[in-house]
Amino acid sequence: MPRPSLSKNASQRRGKTLAKKTVSKAASTVKAVQNTVKQVKEAVQYSEMSGLNPLGVESVQEELPSFQPADYRVKDPLNPPDSLPQVSLGEFVKASRIYEGATRAVQLTGKAFDLTRERLLVEGKKAKTFSAGVQAATAYEKVKSDLANYQTQLQGTKQSEIALGVAKLQTTTAQAIAEQTEKELSEKLAQAQSGAELAALQTQEKQSKLAEFKLLLTPQV
Repeated sequence: MPRPSLSKNASQRRGKTLAKKTVSKAASTVKAVQNTVKQVKEAVQYSEMSGLNPLGVESVQEELPSFQPADYRVKDPLNPPDSLPQVSLGEFVKASRIYEGATRAVQLTGKAFDLTRERLLVEGKKAKTFSAGVQAATAYEKVKSDLANYQTQLQGTKQSEIALGVAKLQTTTAQAIAEQTEKELSEKLAQAQSGAELAALQTQEKQSKLAEFKLLLTPQV
C-alpha cells in the first residue's frame, strides 16, 4: 500500500488553516457590519426621539464650511495671482452683515436654550417638591388613619367599661333586692311564728277558762 505524500498532507493542512482563517475573518467582518448597522439604527432612533442631530468625529468635517487652503496660496507676496478668491467691498459689507446677523440670531437661540435648560431644571425641582408634598400628605393621612383607629378603639373601650359598670350595678341591685327580700321573708316568718304562739296562748287561755267554767257548773258533793 503506497504511503501518503508528506507534501500533500502539509498542503491540505495549510489549505484547511487558510480556510478557517478566511471564515473567521469573514465572520468578524459580518459582525462588525452588523454592529455598525445597529449603531446607525440606534443613532437614528435616538435622533428621532430627542430631535437632536447625531454628531460623531467622522461627521465633524461635514459641519465645517468649505475651505481650500490651496486657493489662497501665494508664492510671490508682491505679485498676488488673479486666481485668489475675491469679493467686492459691497459684497463684503453685505456678507459681513449677514454673518453678524446670523451670529446674533444663533446667540439668541443659545440664550433660548439656556433659558429652556433653567426652566426644565426648575420644572424638575417643582416635580421633586410636589413629590415630597405628596409623600408628606400620604404620611399625614396615615397618621389621621392611625388616630381614627385609636379613637375608635378608645370609644369601644369606653362602651365596654360602661357596659361593665351597668352589669356591676345590676348585680349590686339584684343582690340588694335579694337581701331585702330575704329580710322581708324573715320578718314575715317571725310574724307568723309570733302569731302562732299568740294563737296557742289564746287557745290555752280559753281552754283554762272553759275548764274553770265547767268546774263551776259541776255540783258540789
